[in-house]
Amino acid sequence: MSRAQSSGPVRVTAEADPTDVRVGEPVQLTVRVDGAPATVVQTPDPPSTTNLEPQQRTPRTRQIRASRGGRLRQSVVFSWRLRPRQQGAALIRPLTVVVQGETYSTDPIRVRVSPRTGKPDAPTLTRPDGASGDKSLNARDLFIRARATDGQVYQNEQVIVEYSLFYRPGIRLRHSRLAGSWDAPGFWREELNVAARPTPQRRRARGRAYETVVLKRVALFPTRPGTLQVDPLRIETEAQGTMRLRDRGPSLRGRFEPVQLASEGLSLEARALPSGAPPAFNGAVGQFSMTAGTDTDSTSVGAPVTLTVEVDGTGNLATLAPPSVGSPGDMEVYEPTVETNIERNASRIHGTKTFTYTLVPQSGGRYDLPAVTFSYFDPDAGRYRTRRAQPSTLQVTGEAAPRAVGRTGNGLPVGDVAAPMAAGEAQWVRADRRPLYRNPWAYLALLAPALVVAAGVAYRRWRSGGAPSPDETAAVEKTPAPNEETNRLQAARRHLQAGDDAAFYDAVARALRAFLAERLGRDGPNDVPRTVLDRDLPRHDVPPDLQDALYDVLDRCDEAQYAPRAGSAAPEDVLANAHAVLRRLDTALPRSATTPPRP
Repeated sequence: MSRAQSSGPVRVTAEADPTDVRVGEPVQLTVRVDGAPATVVQTPDPPSTTNLEPQQRTPRTRQIRASRGGRLRQSVVFSWRLRPRQQGAALIRPLTVVVQGETYSTDPIRVRVSPRTGKPDAPTLTRPDGASGDKSLNARDLFIRARATDGQVYQNEQVIVEYSLFYRPGIRLRHSRLAGSWDAPGFWREELNVAARPTPQRRRARGRAYETVVLKRVALFPTRPGTLQVDPLRIETEAQGTMRLRDRGPSLRGRFEPVQLASEGLSLEARALPSGAPPAFNGAVGQFSMTAGTDTDSTSVGAPVTLTVEVDGTGNLATLAPPSVGSPGDMEVYEPTVETNIERNASRIHGTKTFTYTLVPQSGGRYDLPAVTFSYFDPDAGRYRTRRAQPSTLQVTGEAAPRAVGRTGNGLPVGDVAAPMAAGEAQWVRADRRPLYRNPWAYLALLAPALVVAAGVAYRRWRSGGAPSPDETAAVEKTPAPNEETNRLQAARRHLQAGDDAAFYDAVARALRAFLAERLGRDGPNDVPRTVLDRDLPRHDVPPDLQDALYDVLDRCDEAQYAPRAGSAAPEDVLANAHAVLRRLDTALPRSATTPPRP
């Protein structure tokens, strides 16, 4: 731990955990400011490091308030996640924090980085500091095993990682919960459902019989080629084992003791996709089928027709781009609405993504709708495949809609304007009548209500000696300034007040994605996956630290879906960070921003 020089009641401390790691394992840097509220503490810059790479520019922030001896104590905690680059010594240089204009500096922190072993890490069992264990439990009695369906996959190919808890028959567990954070850098993640109250299954491992339950099952899709690391899964629990006081004596139950379990870490190799992709390929990897069709075979000019394209299969449906649909002749084709239905109860991600296009014919005739094409890479066959669907012919009746004639400079022909106005319907006014905006009485009429209110307020202040009345002060204090991010997050605040954590995190994520979809010109909250944000946010010059802050809030909401109690941040902090992100995004992505064309 590094401690800054304290001044009065303010104290700043910094701590890295752990300080002895292996390559690829995360290091958590925590800076705590005691004795000052968050309003007077400036958010510090990212730490300067050697052989440690910060995973975020904007720190995670927590506020702590506690009452001791009738006095309120306030603290602010900032944390960053770091990763070692290579074996050797690592250093976190002094970090400065400004509190009420005064600067505090921490001491440097040194970290030792060991090489990653060639084989996967072994599961571990440890006891919290200060906990005295007995001989009734050891690492062979209970452990977490991590298994991947394949150690080598293609970029964007699905690989399933499953974490199972093994424990000897007779061992009792209670108060189990996920501990710390779990991460898979370089992967898109999709959670698969596991039983909330699983029935243990009997399995053999290490030459012994164990009871096993599945803790977590997740589908990972590597977003880049190379060697990628998956963090161990950690849980905290209280376990009760058995022991014998003498050989062949009766078995006695020990006491419940707190233990921490961690699975082995995984290393997966992602291969780049081969060359020779067809023109319709847009990154889909897996096994898919496709159908396409219109809701009718005949229509009239100007009447919309629905073209539905349905893609079904196993793969990353969340990032699946819409198939390309050409415009058949004199017909307008609008961007599709998207609906995704993912099946998460199976052993792999499977589902359907439906794209609904709207076609509007502008003239009559017979239209041969072009074939819809969809290309993907089949990892089992090791080659690209293309699916084609041919919609039916569309017969359009009626004539082309009349178009306005004339030019902007000359205006429309007189007949276009005068013809609809019958003589009996026309109302004639004097050309010399004074316009309303030049009449002073119009402005006095608009100002009259405001003048009356101002006069009343001035009179009440004169009667009270010039100071605003308590009612006026309370009214001002109780009237919040409306803003867009408050309105967008109203649903999340209601779920937070109701104590529904799952609905709260879902509402926060949906509000952020709905805002991004609106500003980036996408179809809806489901149409802004991480791949789209990685591509479009830099195009609009969104600062990297704001991108990191946005991803941090989305990741917390994602983590809360499988580990509601595992996160270190309170829901109130997530809501505050979401407000801050929306305010900055509102400036970085103005409404008039033009989204670059989709690839």
